[in-house]
Amino acid sequence: MDFEKRISDYGMTPEQYEASFAEITAKVQGNSDKDWTEIIDQYSIPLSRNTLRNACSNVYGSVFVKEYFDEKRRKEMEVNSEPITDEPAPLSLPRYKEQTDVNKDGSFTSDRLIEINEENLKNPEFLLNAHGYDPLEWELVSARNSIWNQGGKSGVKNLYASKINVKPRTEISQIEIEEFYEDLVRNYNPKNRDYFTEPKVDDGVLYEIPIMDLHYGKFASGSLTNGAYDYIIAEKCFNTIITEAIEDIKSRKVAKILMPIGNDLLHFDNVQGTTTRGTAQDTNMRHQEMFKGCVEMLIDGITALSKFAPVELMYVPGNHDFLSSWHVVMTLLAYFHEDPNVFVDVDMHPRKYFEWGNSLIMYAHGDKEGKRVDKVMQVEAREAFGRTKYHEAHLAHLHSEQAIKELGGLIIRNLPSVTGEDNWSHESGFVGAVRKCICFIWDKEKGLKGTTNIVID
Repeated sequence: MDFEKRISDYGMTPEQYEASFAEITAKVQGNSDKDWTEIIDQYSIPLSRNTLRNACSNVYGSVFVKEYFDEKRRKEMEVNSEPITDEPAPLSLPRYKEQTDVNKDGSFTSDRLIEINEENLKNPEFLLNAHGYDPLEWELVSARNSIWNQGGKSGVKNLYASKINVKPRTEISQIEIEEFYEDLVRNYNPKNRDYFTEPKVDDGVLYEIPIMDLHYGKFASGSLTNGAYDYIIAEKCFNTIITEAIEDIKSRKVAKILMPIGNDLLHFDNVQGTTTRGTAQDTNMRHQEMFKGCVEMLIDGITALSKFAPVELMYVPGNHDFLSSWHVVMTLLAYFHEDPNVFVDVDMHPRKYFEWGNSLIMYAHGDKEGKRVDKVMQVEAREAFGRTKYHEAHLAHLHSEQAIKELGGLIIRNLPSVTGEDNWSHESGFVGAVRKCICFIWDKEKGLKGTTNIVID
């Protein structure tokens, strides 16, 4: 192997590589307080912190390290005419039979020799990394470590025979949560940020943008459905709605923009890729990727809307993402908490009510209320119901625009979705619905003044 060429591909000389490796070794063994990012910046290492920390196939992986230092030591011995001894190269593990077993319950057992200090013997993340398991993907079940002294020319090394049992992680780790919010707060800059501190108008209309059933994270290849759908297409749909809504808002006198958040905004609710109740879903991304991508998409859209009028966000739970969509709105609350033009309602009530002049709008996903939907507003929002003249319920869940019904003074609308088909909906025959978002324009005195259809081609 041409070690120098491989190292040069990373923009380093052998001296720089060895210095960076020594720094990384000190970090891994708990003898350095430097952050991974500091090490990356100091040596201009072209790797992300997670890739560096969990190195396996690059120049910091155990295979390359062993071969590199073995070769270096061989050359040094040739120059100095020293006899070859059995002293191990740095991080090489001779005379020990390493073994990995797959157990019947789906867990893995790894047995290998590692160099570790006493403090890290109790560090699950360190043990996982030492055995080549990504702490973001694997969970430590048990560990047994016994000292195994290795003698050599330079003395005795305190190594440990380490045996661990691991299983695939089924929950998001604390590390991922901390890294996500650190990245969001410190590094994410939304597009078109341009806040103002006062509403542009006080007597304008309410502009409602109900993007129902986006199902961000759904995957359909198109080979088994009428068209492909994935998170990239979902973002294009969302951005199309925001862009066309803004063009419509520019031509109107808008006092406030109302956007319900939820209603199956996300396609699944956990790292297992299932809905809240455990139904497996078609997806091509991890839950963490889905969550992060959706939050950033929303921040961009909300920021753009807030240039034209104050924006109010209202959490409406769905049946696919009951908990995850609430985490989304909590993240939006944290992000926009100092912005006077973005208000986030994070109340977890299954139905929400918004009063605008003579109008009262109820939001619900619509999967649970059934025939009772026309009877809950006057009970749950009794005072607002009595103050207002025009009453509507805006429901989701059915992925299509249904016939408008008026029962007891309440207009009930099942609103359409912009999402594409997945295998289940295609096989079940739920096909052909027009993919669109209906934006509602509300006058304080006269109620619903008009609608704008934004169709997804």
